[in-house]
Amino acid sequence: MPNLQPLKTNDLVVILAPAGFITDVLPVLAAEQWLASVGLKAIRGSHVLGRKGVFSGTDRERLFDLQEAIDNPEVKAIWAVRGGYGAMRIMSKLNFKKLKEQPKWLIGFSDITAFHNQWQLLGLPSIHGMMPVQFAKNPIDTVAGLESLRKALLGEKLEYVLAPNKHNKMGTAEGVLTGGNLTLLQSLMGTPYQVDTKGKILFIEDVGEYVYRIDRLLYSMKLAGAFEHLEGLIVGGFTDMKENDTPFGKSIPQMILDVTKGKKYPILFDFPAGHFPDNQALILGQKVQMRITPEQSQITFPQLLISNF
Repeated sequence: MPNLQPLKTNDLVVILAPAGFITDVLPVLAAEQWLASVGLKAIRGSHVLGRKGVFSGTDRERLFDLQEAIDNPEVKAIWAVRGGYGAMRIMSKLNFKKLKEQPKWLIGFSDITAFHNQWQLLGLPSIHGMMPVQFAKNPIDTVAGLESLRKALLGEKLEYVLAPNKHNKMGTAEGVLTGGNLTLLQSLMGTPYQVDTKGKILFIEDVGEYVYRIDRLLYSMKLAGAFEHLEGLIVGGFTDMKENDTPFGKSIPQMILDVTKGKKYPILFDFPAGHFPDNQALILGQKVQMRITPEQSQITFPQLLISNF
């Protein structure tokens, strides 16, 4: 398989909605404007503005858009305008023959985790990063997130230095980064698209769940062995969590420390990636270095981006 290269001036990016629908054209216009500002060209998926129930189109329509983007030799990157729900309904019907011949970037997060896992099974990196619905109405608060996405797409060195967190577990690690949305990762367990965490650095985030459900998701992942042989763990945003009338009694960090009890690998909490405006880019399927000390935490991606780790 050819190596996946950083984007260059005038490369073509397709904007599509492979899951939920968007309420107006503003996110697409914002994406087109941002791509132009960094020297890239944009086209739209045929059904990016469509709607069928909670989806941007029927399964067949959404599959058509994504497959067309995969097969188009001119397209160098695929950018999901939003997540929502729907990726799992079409993922098994995708044909990756052309993608293996001409690799291209996938950009998005949340429900797009399903497709990220498929990219990694092919040995291709992809970008867990900002989607247009996040910055269309909030451009000021998303500047840093968009800058990190630009660096990831153009192959520049991507490095984060974070303040200490009382829950962090100290240490250093290097490995291929994998993961994404916790609900999606757990939903893919037992399928051909299950995330492979052995020897990897795992990233997790989630949004809008009841606290007890996060505990259940984590224990399901634990029982499946997902936390057994990691090199490291990065915990992103767990935003808009909900409590039952009777509080669960544990925080998200406490739950994560419970399911990883006795493990030697470093754990970084509150990495700024997830369902909030300043969503920082992470390159899944790419080697990353993490170093956690009492003074600070550092996450570093090398400048050279290639596939087939």
